[in-house]
Amino acid sequence: MARYILRRSLTALPVLFLITLIVFFVMQILPGDPARVALGIEATPQALEAMRERLGLNRPLYEQYFSWLFGVLQGDLGRSMVDNAPVSRAIALALPVTLQIALMALAIALLLGVPLGVIAATRRGGSADVAATFTGLSSISIPGFWVAMLLIYAFSLKVPWFPSSGFVRWQDDWVASLHHSFLPALALSLRPTGIFMRLVRSSMLEVLKSDYVRTARAKGLGESAVVLGHALRTSLIPLVTVLGVEFAALLGNVVVIDTIFNIPGFGRLIYGSVLRLDLTMLQSLVLIFAVSVIVINLITDISYSLLDPRIREK
Repeated sequence: MARYILRRSLTALPVLFLITLIVFFVMQILPGDPARVALGIEATPQALEAMRERLGLNRPLYEQYFSWLFGVLQGDLGRSMVDNAPVSRAIALALPVTLQIALMALAIALLLGVPLGVIAATRRGGSADVAATFTGLSSISIPGFWVAMLLIYAFSLKVPWFPSSGFVRWQDDWVASLHHSFLPALALSLRPTGIFMRLVRSSMLEVLKSDYVRTARAKGLGESAVVLGHALRTSLIPLVTVLGVEFAALLGNVVVIDTIFNIPGFGRLIYGSVLRLDLTMLQSLVLIFAVSVIVINLITDISYSLLDPRIREK
């Protein structure tokens, strides 16, 4: 098992290096001048040149890249080009907020999607199957930002049960934090709910045809014991792979949700960095997101190998 984990970790290193190259050079071709954004349109050429020198923008690109890369390897993500604040401090404040909402959305999607998939599979062709399938397809098709606005209108304006914007950190008041996080998490959970429902339904339909399920029924076990005790466990194995992919997708979709609900998370940080052309902040945020996706996929692979030992031998 340790050799499998080491092998998978080593294969991620070239990908990480390639990501740093792509992230850095994509940031360089973005339109705009960070020095002019920082000083304003009235800045003199001398002031602009001095700002570019302070930011290191007048150095060759390869020097800028290796300087940034060595800093990242040492845990130094640099300083913002706009307010000279440490990038790591801004990320340390925004990342827990994003992770909390993404994890809540994933939990809601599992609590809704898995039961819907089981109901649809055990009542195939019936009204419950049709209703569950329609719900799953609808949740995948409707854009998350539209759902977010509908939720704000319904549960913040019409019925004031939840706040429409803002955030309370977990360490300040965990009850208020959950209260503020529920609507954003619910809006984010819609798409993975439909994906989980369809995956569990198709997997459950295959498992219910297997020999050991027929044997369990032949022994006189009740339908609930067969479904929950035998078929469901096997049906959830493919869900492990999808969990990692969907969690990474949630981290990406949080940009729009943070903006709509005015949440101080990763999304609003990325949005502000784009508007202010803060290249140091933006490339560090993109890199953190890419590393998070790789780590999530690595954890998913390891979890899958624990469920199916045959994978370790490949």
